[in-house]
Amino acid sequence: MVRIFVGTSEVEDKFIERILTYSLYKNSSSDLDITFLRPSLFEGWNQRGWGTPFTCFRYAIPELCNYKGKAIYMDCDQINFRDITHLWNTDLEGKAFGMVWDSLNLNPGEWEGTEWERGWYSDSVMLIDCEKAKKHMAPIAEIKKSPNSYKYDFMKLMGCPKDRTLIHKLDSRWNSFDGFVTDDLEAVHDRRLHKRYDADEIWQLHWTSLSTQPWHPKYNGFGKSTHARPDLTDILWKYAKIVKDIAQ
Repeated sequence: MVRIFVGTSEVEDKFIERILTYSLYKNSSSDLDITFLRPSLFEGWNQRGWGTPFTCFRYAIPELCNYKGKAIYMDCDQINFRDITHLWNTDLEGKAFGMVWDSLNLNPGEWEGTEWERGWYSDSVMLIDCEKAKKHMAPIAEIKKSPNSYKYDFMKLMGCPKDRTLIHKLDSRWNSFDGFVTDDLEAVHDRRLHKRYDADEIWQLHWTSLSTQPWHPKYNGFGKSTHARPDLTDILWKYAKIVKDIAQ
């Protein structure tokens, strides 16, 4: 049984949530146990500084699993194209987390002169060893009261160049940001110059640019614009039709 947790809103992301679920089951050779992390399940959380309605719920996963076994986390704004069992069976080599390197969000300043200036690890897809993660994460009671987003505390721990023993680097095809190759260490600040995957090379597509998400969730305060990859949006609308037909 592959245990998956999906960060999502209460209702605004139902469109993409259904498509992600369909794609996961369509491609999986294993039984799936999918839990949606919605705001209604986490009452009393301080959500100040969150970019989405579910930003910090992912950090509750190890405790929700009683610090036992493995779990996969993913944001809801994704589509799966490869058997998620392969991600589940990834050898973390004794580390607590598996994440994709994100060179699209560069980090000048604090990490200048180090490889961390060239990017960060992304927690929008994670393979988690819940037992090993316990000593690196605050308990739910502490996270829910955090006066600022716990995400920054967590990612700073994950990105600290003094300790590289926590994260196993996943193949970037498991979290392809809008079709980009995210682990290009030669990346530059201009996204237009980044390498891109062909559609058939992507294992899991992540619609990360909120302004170009085709379903435009209401909590998104950014302007609406057209996605730069019509080949990917064509796949989205194809899946949307299939899901709609199944529901009828």
